[in-house]
Amino acid sequence: MKTTILWLALVGFFFGHSQTIFQDNLNNYTVNSQLNSQGTWTNNSSNGGTGACTGALCVNAKVLTPGFSYLNYGTSTKSLQLLSDTDGCGTLFNPVTSGDLYVGFMINVSSAATNPNDFFRVNSGNGFTTTFRVFIKTVSANTFTVGIGKGAQTNTTVYTTNTYAFNQDLLLIFKYSQLAGVADDQLNLYVNPVMANGVPTTPDATTSAGTDQSGNLDRLVFRQNTTANTTPTGRAGLVSVAQSWTGLILNTTHFSKEQFKIATNNAKNGILQINSPETIEQATLSIYNLEGKLLENKSISLQNSINEIVIHPITNEGVYLISIAVDGVHYNQKVIVN
Repeated sequence: MKTTILWLALVGFFFGHSQTIFQDNLNNYTVNSQLNSQGTWTNNSSNGGTGACTGALCVNAKVLTPGFSYLNYGTSTKSLQLLSDTDGCGTLFNPVTSGDLYVGFMINVSSAATNPNDFFRVNSGNGFTTTFRVFIKTVSANTFTVGIGKGAQTNTTVYTTNTYAFNQDLLLIFKYSQLAGVADDQLNLYVNPVMANGVPTTPDATTSAGTDQSGNLDRLVFRQNTTANTTPTGRAGLVSVAQSWTGLILNTTHFSKEQFKIATNNAKNGILQINSPETIEQATLSIYNLEGKLLENKSISLQNSINEIVIHPITNEGVYLISIAVDGVHYNQKVIVN
């Protein structure tokens, strides 16, 4: 059986007692190469970033320079290409089943459509149940607005009253509140907020229109597989997902931390090998399939060496997401079982 060894890079991590769910500044990735297969990112935006390429030209978004910087949010040297007629890219993150979800990322838009399709989605449980969508719409030759919508594409899209200049860096923060009813979840958008001041009193756009499609928020995708140039061109980056406002802040120190190393050659027999850079007395190991189903969740200890960890046998070949939580920080990466 072929041995598959992948780095458990800190491309997505939790801190602040699990208030942070996923973060990626893209700094560890190869410029001018597709984002697909780097970190936890996977192509096929039609399937929530968890499948094979299906775009019209079957070309995926690339990693670019420069990156972004925003006071009290984060700094990066690299970004994600935004184009129409590419396949986009998505990633899973640990599911949020109740309460608030915060999602942040930066964009620099060079062009957009007057009748746009959504270019960013957060989904719940699979690649086809869209919880909320984000749109960029041209207003004039020099400006655009940002739109948000819940659930199905036919639901109302609410655009910001303010307009924003092309070729300008913007921070977008989304707050999705899962409420008790079937059509009352609230989606708020904040553009260029002062992060140190906490959640702004008034959002730049808000909506609760449409049936709720939530309850298992577990993936995001930069969707670009449209053939009529209806998604924006430009760059995106500094992606962060959290359950609190402060949890969104990207911790650059953790991004430089030494990596774990994973071997899955014996996973079908119930053994996972983890080469740890240090001795860790207590950690939590979680394994998910690409549908977001939790397959393993257990406490482990690691020595500064190769550790053989007993798991439930993974009998199906494919790609899985492994998370190791240490002191509230989660190190996530895809692994392949052959």
